[in-house]
Amino acid sequence: MNEWRGVPLPSRADRVMEALQTIADGGETELSLRLGVLWRTLVETPAYDGPPVWLHGDLHPLNLLVEGDELTAVIDFGDLTSGDPASDLAVAWMAFEPSERLRLIAGLSNVDRSTWRRARGWALALGAIVMVHADDDPVLATTARAALRRVLDGTDAA
Repeated sequence: MNEWRGVPLPSRADRVMEALQTIADGGETELSLRLGVLWRTLVETPAYDGPPVWLHGDLHPLNLLVEGDELTAVIDFGDLTSGDPASDLAVAWMAFEPSERLRLIAGLSNVDRSTWRRARGWALALGAIVMVHADDDPVLATTARAALRRVLDGTDAA
């Protein structure tokens, strides 16, 4: 099992709060506060209690190859692990705008609301942590910032 992916969301709380403090210290206090309020809500979502499932472990836009409107490949399986499926489902906020995300959520009708809420929490966690550590990679920083914007857009599973 990977100690960073697929684990219970509260186990990421310290790193997320550190990242949010770094965001605030960098002059983006309002962004940090908004993310913090949402994080405290999402981290309280009931934990995954099913059997561990296989996870890509690093499913974000830079690991998705797309041709036109079609996903053609998923790359970089270096974080392959097992655990809570919400970890990989964070891609719904990391890669998709609201209308696309709602289509994805509707298409995966077997995924319960708690899993989607944890997935949104994972997107917040990954986006915040990556944003504060990606100063040497502007593409990754932009990807993280876009994920955080999507996390805050208010779209959640119904």
